[in-house]
Amino acid sequence: MLEYYLWLIQLMGAANPKTHELLQRYGSAKDVYEAIVTDNDTQYLSPYEIRRLPNASLDNSERMIELCEKKRIKIITIDDEGYPYRLKNIYNPPVVLFYKGDISGLDNEMCIAGVGARGATEYTAKVTRRTCMDLAKIGVVLVSGMAVGVDHIVHQAAIDVGGRTIGVLACGLDVDYPRGSIPIRERIYELGGACITELLPATTPSRSYFQERNRIISGLSMGVMVFQASTDSGSLITAAHAVQQGRDLFCVPPHDLFSRDYGGVVGLLRDGATPLFNYLDVVNAYYSSFVGMHEKLNEKYTVTPEKRFIFERIPADEKEKAKAPSRTAEKAAVRNERKAPNEKRAGEIAAEQYDFEGKDPNYKKVYDFLKENGTQSLESITSTCKISPDDIPMYLLDMEIDGIISSLPGARYCVKE
Repeated sequence: MLEYYLWLIQLMGAANPKTHELLQRYGSAKDVYEAIVTDNDTQYLSPYEIRRLPNASLDNSERMIELCEKKRIKIITIDDEGYPYRLKNIYNPPVVLFYKGDISGLDNEMCIAGVGARGATEYTAKVTRRTCMDLAKIGVVLVSGMAVGVDHIVHQAAIDVGGRTIGVLACGLDVDYPRGSIPIRERIYELGGACITELLPATTPSRSYFQERNRIISGLSMGVMVFQASTDSGSLITAAHAVQQGRDLFCVPPHDLFSRDYGGVVGLLRDGATPLFNYLDVVNAYYSSFVGMHEKLNEKYTVTPEKRFIFERIPADEKEKAKAPSRTAEKAAVRNERKAPNEKRAGEIAAEQYDFEGKDPNYKKVYDFLKENGTQSLESITSTCKISPDDIPMYLLDMEIDGIISSLPGARYCVKE
């Protein structure tokens, strides 16, 4: 079955939510292949996808499998038992994951993501390192994006205390990016961690890949820590995914409220993110969810793989409970209820200055739809506005970063309050 999943990725590309629609419509990756290739049923493919069809083949899939075996790259599909449970239950989870290292047991671990600016200030670097070292010492699995700056500090802090960390790449696993990162990856594997990606081997980084991999960072985690973010920081995309996925959001208060380097963090804190002063703010948020917390805290400086937090995984038949709004979303909801009836929404104010004319017309179409109809699901926006599922996430994320719209748990959106 693996070769059919790889064929599907060749055809649809990574991070394409339409892939899940095809799987749901036809039943399995093999069924999708037989319908499209054998029966020539291309009615659900876009013109671009139809043009890609001749270049996708099972022979290519077999060669990819052989290449991955040669390079010691493991492959897991969304239907495999070992696929991370938290990640599987987000909107548009990766259909295929490529990884090196060990991803077993993540469902029963306390996974917390740490993200921030590439150009971390001295203050940010100090706080990030101290917080992440303390969390890693007590067995928290730290997740980040393997980029320079804060991402690197997060991973290195875990490595320095012998902790487990997961790096989510915006490139193929056989690509050395950032350049010189291979030794760090090897150290991550030695300590029981892993590096993962949804991208095929030899895929080089691009702007869209960085944005798409952010949903995986938050999807693997119970909560996301933002250490530094300007108003146009890519970390805000991860934060948006976290809130949409029902994850908790923690933000380090800036050392300078007027610094552009922390403008994004100020906005997140204002919108209800939990202030993060040290590792205990994270620990206290999940204290009651873990077995043996007291003993593990007392042994935090001698933690071993056998002495990590053990998370009580939510049974599959209680998935709906797992989708409950995060504390961040609940705070924002309470705050929005207090808004005066005739008060203009922040998104409307921002939209008055927004350069809709200089952008794709779909930006204005989506905004007007949300303004007129209130909170709407992603599916409703896509179908009503008649926009390709390949493009709609980028429009929504761009407008969310620009302060025009807000994302809510359950893949819903509204004009920013």
